[in-house]
Amino acid sequence: MIEIAAIIFLTIKIGEIVQEKGRKATWYRVLTVVLWLGGELLGAVIGYAIVGESLSVYLFALGGAVLGAITAFVIAKSLKPLAHHKVYKNGTGLEL
Repeated sequence: MIEIAAIIFLTIKIGEIVQEKGRKATWYRVLTVVLWLGGELLGAVIGYAIVGESLSVYLFALGGAVLGAITAFVIAKSLKPLAHHKVYKNGTGLEL
């Protein structure tokens, strides 16, 4: 349940970051979910390979999910604003 809330929070935050840069948020939100789930799956596989069947596999899965989320944030933060996109302060038309 906490994971679902975390994914929802992260997709909203990633969307805000890329929209501020003049980009559409949909694909970056999808990328966030894919990286989260992919990291979780990869973490679980690695955890199973290292420790076998135990609760520790879930910790590896969560670690992989966190790495996926961090990757999504790095991608979003590293995007450059589109050339035609101007940043305005509170919609007043004043450039920052």
